[in-house]
Amino acid sequence: MAEETQEKTPQEQAKEMREKIIKKDQKSKETLIKQIATRDKLERDYMEDLLSVEFYSSPETKRMIKARRPSQSEMMTIMQLSAEASIYEGRMDEKSLQRMVGIYDKLPTLAASLSVDKKLDEEFWKEKVSFTTLQSFITELIRVTQTGPISEDDMSSFRE
Repeated sequence: MAEETQEKTPQEQAKEMREKIIKKDQKSKETLIKQIATRDKLERDYMEDLLSVEFYSSPETKRMIKARRPSQSEMMTIMQLSAEASIYEGRMDEKSLQRMVGIYDKLPTLAASLSVDKKLDEEFWKEKVSFTTLQSFITELIRVTQTGPISEDDMSSFRE
């Protein structure tokens, strides 16, 4: 069998090239649309991922606040503040005390940004609750974020 080699005219070659480009553009657009859709879904999932944070506002009173799960950046800030606080805690020199004030001053902003209820703003966390309540909320938020909430059904299954 003899192979037939058909040489294409420049017009046919140009037409073929345009079709390939159009096809590639179409695939690129589809890929881009899928990527955008995936990003939007992930961002929406993040915004909808709410935690029920139960904490003590006093030794006898337990409260529950809906909060956003901290972003990577917020979690790193929380961890950094916790690590720094443990370093300076208990020291009585002026530099350590100033540093502790700076660390504790960031907590109301963090609590306000993570609280879903916008009435629980920075001013609320600074002026309307005790430092112990603020610290209890942040501590419990970290615990729930790292371990996930344990439902009452799960707790009862452990007891059986």
